[in-house]
Amino acid sequence: MSVPETWTLALLREAEFKGPQLGVLGDPIAHSLSPAMHNAAIAALVPTHPGLAGLHYHRLHITAAELPLALPLLRHKGFIGLNLTIPHKIQALELVTQLSPEARQAASVNTLIADGAGWAGHTTDGPGFIAALRENSGNSVQGRDVILLGAGGAARAVAAACLTEHCRSLKIYNRDGARAQALAEALHDPRVAAQEMSGVGPLPPDAVIINCTMLGLKTSDPSPLPAAFLQRGQFIFDTTYGSSPAQLIRDAQAKGISHCDGRAMLRWQGALAFQLWTGTLPPAAPMRQALGELAH
Repeated sequence: MSVPETWTLALLREAEFKGPQLGVLGDPIAHSLSPAMHNAAIAALVPTHPGLAGLHYHRLHITAAELPLALPLLRHKGFIGLNLTIPHKIQALELVTQLSPEARQAASVNTLIADGAGWAGHTTDGPGFIAALRENSGNSVQGRDVILLGAGGAARAVAAACLTEHCRSLKIYNRDGARAQALAEALHDPRVAAQEMSGVGPLPPDAVIINCTMLGLKTSDPSPLPAAFLQRGQFIFDTTYGSSPAQLIRDAQAKGISHCDGRAMLRWQGALAFQLWTGTLPPAAPMRQALGELAH
């Protein structure tokens, strides 16, 4: 069987797989580096973990309307683990048989594990973000002000992780102010406030600024935040990544502000998901190489 670069629901219906499989579901999905990252990790592990031979991680273009059909089909086809990206992380909450405490707190799912009745939902986004932040900045969010741009599935997980890590305050900005407010209310924490993106003003000088919007997936995207509000002492964490730096990252570079893009978080959340699926934490080096990850 030839393996397409990207599977659709129609192709999956006709496919037969030998042995257990893994994959990532999203719309859009063509930009995802998860298959390269995970397959590099599998190749590195097979000599010492022969039970992983034959395991392959696939890219799956699945729309929101197709997700309820795709999940049982993939389980029937022998998939043992899945990652979810835009726009599935919230919708999947209603499609799993059980939720981990972390996924329940974040009200977001990015990792699925096949179980006896369907799929168990987990999230590794929050822990992956914290690990990547420590790795790139030398610090966590403890005692710091956090500015969170966006209110989708990844933002929910990141927000919950920041509160667990004892941030000083968490301000959520979103284009749809009502959605930001709904997330703030769901978090049930006095440190949290919310506002429309148009209301962004001067930001704390030591803030951790996190972009969880889709702005940055395309090189032509504008920054979600005016460059005038950026200053040294802050840390810019853009959860997006692309073939070239996003405008937010370019603005940080121009001002000499410490920063990283989404590759480090992608690697960490992926490594933690892989550990949930296989019981093994994969090596970082082949994953970094596959991602073209650069230290800042």
